[in-house]
Amino acid sequence: MSGDAEAPESPARLVTDEATQWLASMDEMCDEDVPSPTARSKNPWTSPPNSLVPPSSDSSPVNKKRELGVSEAQSGSGEPAPKKRPKRKFRKSTINVRKVRSAVFVWVEVGFIDDAMGFYCCAKEEKANLLEELAELHTRMEELKARAFATCAGVGTRTPSEMQSANRVLRQAIQKQQLECTKIHALMSEDTHSRRATLLAMKSKVLEDGAKFLNDRRPRVDPLKPMREDHGYEASNGDFYATYISTMQFENTVKQVYDILLAYFSSIEISVSEKLGNITIREDDDNMAPGITQNRLVSTTIGGLRMESNTVYFSRYEPGDEEAGPQNGYGIFVADFVDDDDLNPYHPHERIRRDFTAVLELTSYPIKHGVRTRSKNTSEGRVVVLTRWVHSKVYHPEYDIPQSGWHEMRDNTERWIQTLHHTMMERLSPVVCCRR
Repeated sequence: MSGDAEAPESPARLVTDEATQWLASMDEMCDEDVPSPTARSKNPWTSPPNSLVPPSSDSSPVNKKRELGVSEAQSGSGEPAPKKRPKRKFRKSTINVRKVRSAVFVWVEVGFIDDAMGFYCCAKEEKANLLEELAELHTRMEELKARAFATCAGVGTRTPSEMQSANRVLRQAIQKQQLECTKIHALMSEDTHSRRATLLAMKSKVLEDGAKFLNDRRPRVDPLKPMREDHGYEASNGDFYATYISTMQFENTVKQVYDILLAYFSSIEISVSEKLGNITIREDDDNMAPGITQNRLVSTTIGGLRMESNTVYFSRYEPGDEEAGPQNGYGIFVADFVDDDDLNPYHPHERIRRDFTAVLELTSYPIKHGVRTRSKNTSEGRVVVLTRWVHSKVYHPEYDIPQSGWHEMRDNTERWIQTLHHTMMERLSPVVCCRR
């Protein structure tokens, strides 16, 4: 056959005619507000895209409706029949959907996509994949949430007994850390030589551990500026704990401050009685060796309650030199309680026990801008810094006492710690920090 005969039957010509006819039909339906069914003779969703049937004007639903109207008008009495708006069979909002479907089939016919059903299947499959991915993301988010709040959820599900046990273990760990600085708690016998040997053997280790502990515990602040930090709490068994740390600055030399501290600890009962107004006596007089002093003290409060303590003080002074760095002289004191003393036993049914653990360190630093001293003859332009850490424990009495008496014991312990501060301020010249 010739080329002219094949042209009307070509696929491109058929696609063009099909698209033109569809657009004309849709325009007519939009003008009459009548939904447009498909122009294909077969179901476009099931018929293959290549089975194209040329549209016919006789098969158009619009033409059928027009012919029906004309025939009714001609068969009547000659009077023009009133125009009745046809009833809608579909909602108007479906027109856009049908337009999209028509456009899809046009794309199929022109070769833009391969198959209409394949297009919708791909879209459906992609939607299913996205929903599956969204579900996985939700699951992952819940897992992360559960992991983030696992600790809080675990605490919330604990029973009161489990919480009590956990708090008790934590409290014991904190107390152990506070008392780990010296590890004395010596078990001292009645024999004098044995007591001396026990304390001499542990002196170097105690001072070394005390200096290391204070270096770790000391706040990282300017040593030439005053600092104080204290807190106390009552444990579940009734024992009362208090911790105090401070820095004080003086004009004197390290050796002068060291000697005043040594004299204070050797006669501490006198200073305590003067500052607190109670009666404090000393039951022993053991200056066992240079740098080692034991104080067995018994205090009677205003309310008539008695407290006892048994403390050993270790001390050492090092002159230092200019080549040793910023420090010119160094002094250290470490105090800790005796846990069991055969010579001086505790009386828990008559007295309330009080334990002290302390570390005091003396260093010197050059005077900086902004630090003013009262005297002009400060030793070589240096300032002595006393850093003090004190930890005390007051045991809950094993016998009945008034509640007011127990509060007095706690307050008395806090005031006891402050007596050293007042004594040092009276005997030494404090440094005044200011801006020039």
